[in-house]
Amino acid sequence: MANIVYLDDEKCLTDIFELVFEDSAHTIITFNHENDAIKHCQQSPPDIFFVDYRLESMLGDAVAHQLPHGIAVVLVTGDLKIESDFIFSHIINKPFKLDELVNVVEKLGANKHEN
Repeated sequence: MANIVYLDDEKCLTDIFELVFEDSAHTIITFNHENDAIKHCQQSPPDIFFVDYRLESMLGDAVAHQLPHGIAVVLVTGDLKIESDFIFSHIINKPFKLDELVNVVEKLGANKHEN
């Protein structure tokens, strides 16, 4: 199964993400601070990385640019207008539906293991 990291400065959203996947076979690690997530991913790259667009001290695409190559990066945002040069694997709009999270994980996790 997939190793997944979720970064959002809103703890309630990382808590929800953990609850959605608590009974799955996926390994889930959540972060509420950008530097902690970047450091973790540089040391132990996940298969899938979910990132909020507007974080406490930087934008999600700036975080994504600091990650190792080969990670599927999913942008989670409530912003209607995003200007980014980063190519995201998927974009999820807030407020998101829980089944959308599951579907994205299943799709990207399956694609990762097919390669």
